[in-house]
Amino acid sequence: MSEAIPVASEVPFRPPSRAAARQAWVERLARFPASGLSAAAFCAQEGVALASFYAWKRRLAGADPTPQQGCGPRLLCVRVAAPGPAVELVLPCGAVVRLLPGSDLTFVRALMDALGGVS
Repeated sequence: MSEAIPVASEVPFRPPSRAAARQAWVERLARFPASGLSAAAFCAQEGVALASFYAWKRRLAGADPTPQQGCGPRLLCVRVAAPGPAVELVLPCGAVVRLLPGSDLTFVRALMDALGGVS
């Protein structure tokens, strides 16, 4: 007689959630300095790709894990220089071309030719 042998049902592999993956990398990157290893050796020991190590390091460096209460946006004081006086060209066709300092002269010549002005 043949007996039924119980077989463990296979559970399909589920990748970790984004939050779990992020937390794993936060912990991994926190362990790295104390390891005393090079990044390549640390990654080999952890079983992760060196490219992933640097990608997560960049990603997590840009994130602010502890946002501060009552801290508004950081503003930088800028001073906008007033443009110099504009030059106006009145073309024979009656069109007026106003040029600011630093205008691209090659473009201005092409524009003048297209509008029927003198170049």
